[in-house]
Amino acid sequence: EKTPQSFYLNPGFRQSNRVYVTFPALNHNFSFINSGFRLNDALTNSTQNDSLILNPQTALAKMKDLNYLNLEVTNEIFGFGFKVKKNYFSFSLSNRFQSRLTYPQDLFELAIEGNGNELLGQRASLDGLGLNLNSYFEYAIGYNRDINEKLTIGGRVKFLSGIANITTAKSELGITTDATSFALTIDGASEINTSNITPFSDSTIIDYNPISSVFNFGNSGIGIDLGASYKYSEKLNFNASIVDLGFIKWKTNVTNFISNDVNYTFEGVNLNDALDSIDIAGNLSDTLQAVFKQTENDESYTTALRTKFYIGGKYNFTEYFNAGFLVYNEIIGQKYNVGTALSANIQLKNWLGISLSYSLYGRSYSNVGYGLSLKGGPIQFYAMTDNILAFITPTSVRHVHASFGMNVVIGPKKDKSDKKNKIQEIEEPSVETVDPVQTQPK
Repeated sequence: EKTPQSFYLNPGFRQSNRVYVTFPALNHNFSFINSGFRLNDALTNSTQNDSLILNPQTALAKMKDLNYLNLEVTNEIFGFGFKVKKNYFSFSLSNRFQSRLTYPQDLFELAIEGNGNELLGQRASLDGLGLNLNSYFEYAIGYNRDINEKLTIGGRVKFLSGIANITTAKSELGITTDATSFALTIDGASEINTSNITPFSDSTIIDYNPISSVFNFGNSGIGIDLGASYKYSEKLNFNASIVDLGFIKWKTNVTNFISNDVNYTFEGVNLNDALDSIDIAGNLSDTLQAVFKQTENDESYTTALRTKFYIGGKYNFTEYFNAGFLVYNEIIGQKYNVGTALSANIQLKNWLGISLSYSLYGRSYSNVGYGLSLKGGPIQFYAMTDNILAFITPTSVRHVHASFGMNVVIGPKKDKSDKKNKIQEIEEPSVETVDPVQTQPK
């Protein structure tokens, strides 16, 4: 809570800083997850020398039926906040990029072993295969208030301007090889929505300048963050928040690709027909295009944001040392992910903060994190990660999240009204405000 960026995870955190300003374009947030396998799972050491050998079978054994590769980057272009008595106001402009590639295990099994062996006579399921990509600018206006000495609540309203999007709304694909005739049966259907991206053409971005999205809300959306923190006692605190609840409606340069239900069996090429035909390849191509017919339209569509839920707590052992826990939940489309984390935090005055953590997330169970915040005068620097091994042995991890940046921080400082009340209490003591123990002669 000593860094202003904690406000972005829970707008209900009580802010100790009176004023903060972020350094332009120097605050970054990065997240990478591969739920299927680690790079080490696909590599083994050679018994003859120190070289590495590709072993895809090991990686295949680590996968689930459906896996995902997730990348998320946030760059805060500018932000500031200030306190007015018990109220805290903030603003930030951020550029956000999110992508998620979902891949089935059978896709790798087809690539490694072909359609024989275990898949012979079975349907190789490629259901769920698809890419979801989201890029947008976010204008966030935040408000936080101390309701009383125990409860603080807050929220952020976000106005969104979409840059580009790919959404795999429907993905069904299966390949079945007959165990006797070896005939191939292909079944499936798909729907892919795009805005300002044409993935099935030579051009990636079509007549569009992403920078214009900063000022042009052609693809408009809205989001909201809500949070609260409760001081149960001098030692124990609880907090909860919901972040990125909202949507974007995509309307500019929209192209939707739709393939209706397909069920086609290819039994091979008859040799007699092949000898009589002049253009075998041409006829086969015409047949495939007729079977796998794709339609296009430019109807607008809506995508939901990646909503996250946080529930946590903190126990203060001393003024400088506390321990915390956090339960993390995320909804991406119709998928639900959950993770947990334990942390130990040391705060030496206001100039140095150190944090150690252990977390479980994305089928990854060896995530040891480290965080550091330094403050010299009004300048604050912070850097943290939930998996330090990703920077030491990157091939051995499935998951890593890292944040770093710089702020100008002023405070903490009490309000003038609080000072005035304190002076009045000293100048005009009453029976209720004077501690009789302190008034005894020593």
